[in-house]
Amino acid sequence: MKLPAPLAALLLLAALLAAGLPAGGAAQARQQGPAARVAAWELSAVDDWRAGASGGLLVTNNAGGELRLADGATAGSFLSAPFKTSFPANAAGATWVAELLPGTDLTLELRGRATPPAEGDDAGWSPWLPLVAGDARSDQGALATADVVGLPAGSEYLQLRASFASSVERASAVLNEVAVSYIATAQATPVFPAGLPRRPLPFGPDTLTPRPAVIARQAWTGRTEAARPARATPRGVILHQIDATDTPSTTLELLRAELAYQTQVLGWDDLSYHFLIDGEGNLFEGRLGGPTSRVDRLAGGDTAVHVALLAPRDGAPSDQAQAVLVALLAWLGEAYAIPPTGEHSVPGATPARRPNISSHAEAVPGAPDPAAATRELLPALRQRADASTVRARWYFAEGNVADYSQRLSFYNPTGAEADARVTLIPRGASPVTRVIAVPARARADLTVNDLVAGADALPAIVESSAPILAERTMGLTTDIDGGPGISELSRVWYFAEGSTEGDSRTYLILFNPNPAPVSSTVTYMRRDGTQAEQEVQIPAQARTVVTVGDITLPDGTRPLANTGFGMRVVAAQPIAVERTMRFGPNQAGMHTGRGISTLSRRWLFAEGTTEGDFAMRLLVLNPNDQPANVSATFTGPEGEAESRRYAVPPRAQLAIDVNEVAPGQGVSSVVQSDRPVAVERALSFNNGAAGTVGAGATAPRYGWAFVEGRTSDATYYICVGNPGRSPAVVTVDFGFGDDGATGQQRFRVPPGARYTLAVHQLYPNEGSVTAIVRGTQPIVAERSIFPGGGARGGATTLGIPIE
Repeated sequence: MKLPAPLAALLLLAALLAAGLPAGGAAQARQQGPAARVAAWELSAVDDWRAGASGGLLVTNNAGGELRLADGATAGSFLSAPFKTSFPANAAGATWVAELLPGTDLTLELRGRATPPAEGDDAGWSPWLPLVAGDARSDQGALATADVVGLPAGSEYLQLRASFASSVERASAVLNEVAVSYIATAQATPVFPAGLPRRPLPFGPDTLTPRPAVIARQAWTGRTEAARPARATPRGVILHQIDATDTPSTTLELLRAELAYQTQVLGWDDLSYHFLIDGEGNLFEGRLGGPTSRVDRLAGGDTAVHVALLAPRDGAPSDQAQAVLVALLAWLGEAYAIPPTGEHSVPGATPARRPNISSHAEAVPGAPDPAAATRELLPALRQRADASTVRARWYFAEGNVADYSQRLSFYNPTGAEADARVTLIPRGASPVTRVIAVPARARADLTVNDLVAGADALPAIVESSAPILAERTMGLTTDIDGGPGISELSRVWYFAEGSTEGDSRTYLILFNPNPAPVSSTVTYMRRDGTQAEQEVQIPAQARTVVTVGDITLPDGTRPLANTGFGMRVVAAQPIAVERTMRFGPNQAGMHTGRGISTLSRRWLFAEGTTEGDFAMRLLVLNPNDQPANVSATFTGPEGEAESRRYAVPPRAQLAIDVNEVAPGQGVSSVVQSDRPVAVERALSFNNGAAGTVGAGATAPRYGWAFVEGRTSDATYYICVGNPGRSPAVVTVDFGFGDDGATGQQRFRVPPGARYTLAVHQLYPNEGSVTAIVRGTQPIVAERSIFPGGGARGGATTLGIPIE
């Protein structure tokens, strides 16, 4: 019997693979799957069709043999004789050649069993398993099932059923040939997904949304394979469903059979699914090369990430699978700019626009998957993925409700209400989590003392699916401080200011949110160029506080007692680091704030004053091995300037007394250096009993945001510096409380000058004030708040840069 060329090639390939022989250069160039036995059962000749039972059908010898409806029949069926396989199989797929005229229909089904069948007895057979092509084609162009169907373990008998129907007189679908490829992978190891190593997805850019843990392709196949994909940036995600009973003992067998079928039988370049998720919530790496590996075989080659769910044919994925899918969709959405609730255009497709997360049936009308129950879940899955996307994360290493009053404030810049998920981590106790609703374009607060009482160590993590902004305020009865959290962890942190002189105390707070301990090295750099080092271990998901002045060497000396210094922290993994200082009589003064993660050659400060009893210093830390030449320029309200030059020795701190350079005036400052340095500004007042310290801006921006603020029993200033050569028109939009009340101010800042806006005079007695500052030129904006007009201290902080 002479076989049609495509089918003959298919059978030859299957036979070679079953015999363990090489399949030729073309096959060797393709991605090869795990060790699997593959063979084919073929029906194409007149004798093949006549060997089965049929009704309402006609067998002809056209093209070697074909099956069609008999004259006048509108329906008919064919049932093959049972076929004895050459080895026990656990999965099967099929390719077929057929002519499907409009108004005609052809349905193919397969079933299997392990024991010899008794004539006329259906007991022992598996249920009929539909074989549906959708948009799948073999390498030779034949219709094909995209996926394998699972057979009963050790199946040695197969049976095919074909059903024909026509709604058009004298029209019939024509079936020319069918090749059922049966596969055995049961001998492969390991058998169970449990225990296989997982790793965070290694693809894509860094994201706030956690990377899901995946079982790598090598781990579940046991083979190392090179990826050589064509690349394309995905614009959407397409969900598929592979029929599976989905028990742990069959999952890996089915996956390995799927890989063998698509690559060795269909001739595809690789597995068509980037990721696969089973009923236990195991996430498997499918196609090699990650989400940008282009799939040309499905959905018309649309540049999408293909995700297959292993679930019963007519059922929805399990709760565990849904949870993993949601996490994957959230990460994909952030990593590849695929908003879960959005849509994108698909050139040449119908419809022309498609949801970013679509079912295979939505992408390809007539595709058999996923199941209706899964498609019904899609709207909820999209919403869950959107809510699971982390678009903002803020870390606060410092936290203490035993000695301070503490509040977290959140601003939501979007047009829809958002949730802020706050996780507080008390020492030696379980984390405390609260979800705070933040109204659209408004602010919400959380008084931490009301939630956790008496905790002297309380780092916090704030997360949201909206790009919210977060600040922390901490206060004594004699002083306050506040400012934004840390939006990005770092392995290296710098502090230009540090002191144990007189009444000053410096505390270094290192917070490790990672799941494993982290080691770090702290280098203290004094003004005379001498250094001291300290090794600090930070437990997992906890913080360590270093009381700098108490550091004691083995000989009993305290090298950092009664001295000024800067600090550098180098950690083995990214962490969050803040510094708290107490000073003045009875430690009445305090300030706390985040470190500097990036050095710069230029630092800008909008706020600064030497008026009254204010003392102002600029602290410059040069952590380099070479001297740094530094210039400091101080500019008054009208643009008048004073400049000084300094040489900072290697690995040393410089303190600039601004009161000596620009006495009795409000100033903005610019520090420039020929080497990257860290610069902070320190202000003290109330005879040294209150003060504030903070880093400047490394560059001006068009927009700055201030979440915290009040004018009730407080004076509130916004200072804007214009370091450019053109005047800047500045607009400040205010929000008050949570009732939607707003206000706006506009003013002009000349080139090289600064402007101070007294917010408390414009909007007195407001308990909650949020400010968004925007300029027509890049500017620098800072906020100063003085409770009781400064009688109870004050705080100055740089705004949060915004677009």
